[in-house]
Formats: sequence, C-alpha cells, structure tokens
Amino acid sequence: MAAEALVSPIVGLLLGHKIKDIRERLDEISENQTKFGFTNRVENRINVRRQRETHSFVIASEIIDLSYGSFVSVPKKLGNLRHLRYLNLGKNGKIKKLPNSICKLQSLQTLRLGGCEELQELPRDIRYLISLRWLDFSTNQKFLPRNGIERLDSLRLLSINSCNNLEYLVEDIGNLKALRTLFIVTCPNLVSLPSSIKRLSSLEELYLEDCEKLNLDWGMGTEEEDTHRDLNGTRPHLRLLYLSKLPQLVVLPQWLLRCSANTLRLLIIEECPKVASLPQDMHGFTALNKIEIEGCPTLRKQGGRDGHDLLRLAGHIRVRNTAGDKAAGPKVLPGRLASGLGRGVRFIRVRLCPRAFTLLSLPEDAIKTTCQEMHKF
Repeated sequence: MAAEALVSPIVGLLLGHKIKDIRERLDEISENQTKFGFTNRVENRINVRRQRETHSFVIASEIIDLSYGSFVSVPKKLGNLRHLRYLNLGKNGKIKKLPNSICKLQSLQTLRLGGCEELQELPRDIRYLISLRWLDFSTNQKFLPRNGIERLDSLRLLSINSCNNLEYLVEDIGNLKALRTLFIVTCPNLVSLPSSIKRLSSLEELYLEDCEKLNLDWGMGTEEEDTHRDLNGTRPHLRLLYLSKLPQLVVLPQWLLRCSANTLRLLIIEECPKVASLPQDMHGFTALNKIEIEGCPTLRKQGGRDGHDLLRLAGHIRVRNTAGDKAAGPKVLPGRLASGLGRGVRFIRVRLCPRAFTLLSLPEDAIKTTCQEMHKF
C-alpha cells in the first residue's frame, strides 16, 4: 500500500529498531549455519500468477500524493473526490490553509500533513472524516479545538509533529478508543498532556520526543486516585515507550507505567538530562525484554536492599551468553535473583551515561555471560 511506502522519519524510528532486531537474528542464523554444517542451495522456481485472494488494496484513483510541494492553497474541488482513501500533502513549506471541503472525504483513511509548518489550523470539520485511520499533521495553533480530532473514532495512528506554538492538546483525546500509536514530536511549547490520555485503552506505542517544556506528571492525578479506577480495561497497556529529548523529565511517568507492567516490551530513554534513576518497581515488568538508555548524564545508582537498578532487572533476565548457551545464566546469578529468571530483560544498553558506570559495577561472577549484550561507553 502506498501509505506503507511513504513512512515518515518519525515512524521510521520504530522500523529502525525492528530492522536492527532482524539483523541480530540473521547473525544468529549465520552462526548456526556454520555450527550445524548447513549449506546454501539454489532452487529453480516457477512463478505462477495467482488470483488475488483479498480486495483490501488501493487503486491509483484513490491515492493523491502531493508531498514536498510548494503550492500555497489546495483547490476546494478536492472535496468532490468521494472515493479518495489516501491524501499526502506533507512536507509543504508554503501551504497555510486547507479548504474545509476536504472534510467531505468520508472514505479517506490516511491524511498526511506533517511538515506543513506554515499551516495555520486544521480544517474545522475534521471530525467528519469518519474513516480516518492515520493522521499526521503540523500546525501553528496554540490549542487544538474541541469537537475535532478527538471525534475520529476510527483513528489508529496519530502523529503531532513540528507544532512550534502548540501549548495544550484537546482535553478529550481519551475518546480515541481505537488509537494504537501516538507520536508527539518537536512541540517545544507543549506544557502537559491531557489527563484523559490515561483512557486510551488501545494505545500500544507512545513516542514523545523533543518537547522542551513537557511535564509528564502535571495534572495526572495522584496514585491514590488511580487505585479507585479500573487499571485493566480503561488504561493504556503499552508495548513500547520511547522518551527522547525531554529536559523536564525527572522520573518516568508512574501513571503510565503502572498500567503497562505486564505488557511493556521495549523501553527507550534518550537525551533526558534530568532522569536520575529508574523506577523502584522495575522488577515487576514481566514482559520487558529490551531497555536502551542513552545520553542521560545524571542517571545514577539507587540505594536499597537489592542494590543497583540494573541488578534488580537482572533477576528478570532471560540469560543467553555470546555462545548461545541459555542454561549458563542461572549458575552465575546471585541466588536470590535467580528465581526471577524465565521471563524478562534480554537486552540492556546503557550509553553516554557517565554516572551510570556504577550500575554496571557488579561482582564479576554476577554479570559474566548473563546478558545477550551489555554495552558500557
């Protein structure tokens, strides 16, 4: 599908991590090829054209790609293309206004306006794009108007990027019950997230990057208030959390992590200079198998009976050494931590965190062959 071939650099973050995982698996296959004596074989194949088994494709007349254009306005007649499913106007540095007639495109599934940094506002009737699943936009608005994007019930991916004036999102964004992926990138004046974001029950991936003023704890309520609410059915259950270039971030958002303890698989923290420690209860994240921390200069060891933060995580490492011997790990881990093996972290990377050296200052017999990869820079 054309939408998949034109993935923006923002969405490319996710693809980059997936590609890296694929390369690691290919390296493992190559090692096993030598170990077990496998050989390459070329087979002659006959390509047979088969009848399409599904009709979930997009024909050319349903796609308009005007990305990287330099036009100032869009013709109102665009709203007459009732069967249009994909519209890309992104990366246009001159366009300032969109005709409201664009909101008549009730078959539209993908609307890409990212990189239109001169765009003054979103169309006022955007709520009528009832089939929209992918929305990527930039705008000069300070506030997103009510009865707008929060009414897009079919939306699965929302990317808000390069909104230099944006200070607050719409309060009822929690109404997007189908939303699975949320990007908020390069919004330097964004102060906080609306408390209703905690009602995004289908949210699986959250990317927050380059938001200088963003405070993730502001207006989110207290832990006592959360205990009286349903944390299982109405809250996000993230699989991926990406936090980068957030100078106001001091501690990871507990209101979000508590809901994802059994689902979070990938945690990435980059260039967050005030983050001083990991949460005390990281050992409770039973699905977590990969952590990447880079450019967090104040990250330090944290006191407590169980020692360092990463040592606590070690109790939940699925051990695999460089030789691929999964059974080697439990023999070298401290006894009281070995009981946690079987599910948990397989990959830990810590880079450019000078105070985090103490996190890796474990007894030699406690870290030897216990991690698939352990980077210390």
